[in-house]
Amino acid sequence: MEKKFKADNGAGNIFWGFAAVILLALYIYRYKQGEEVWYSIFYFVFILLFMLSTTIREYVITDLNFLEIRYVLKIFSKNRRFAIGDMVAMKKIKKNRLRIDKVRGFEVLSVRESDIDALIAELKERNPRIIVAGENDDQPKP
Repeated sequence: MEKKFKADNGAGNIFWGFAAVILLALYIYRYKQGEEVWYSIFYFVFILLFMLSTTIREYVITDLNFLEIRYVLKIFSKNRRFAIGDMVAMKKIKKNRLRIDKVRGFEVLSVRESDIDALIAELKERNPRIIVAGENDDQPKP
């Protein structure tokens, strides 16, 4: 059974949607005025492709103990995954951002604010050796 945690894609998608609507309106206006519309068509297609290439991610914990990042509408990218056993530590950076330190490097995930605690609990359950920053701050340090 896979658990899915949707990504918090932020205001970027709203901005690109607004830009697409403006360019579509500009295209219609120029077309009705009888002006050159090729540049507007080119920019509009570029924005549509860019919007589809950057939207909607989800994080899935697979049965084989991998955290997989799936791009639902990403055009030119493969899904990425890394082993839960390679994770060393986790830390909440903001309300919806989670930094995962791995054996080599780190990963920053932008998860929905309502899903971040469930994601941390699931990863901690799968790999009890993961250190969660801020979890045991009341213990004295050696």
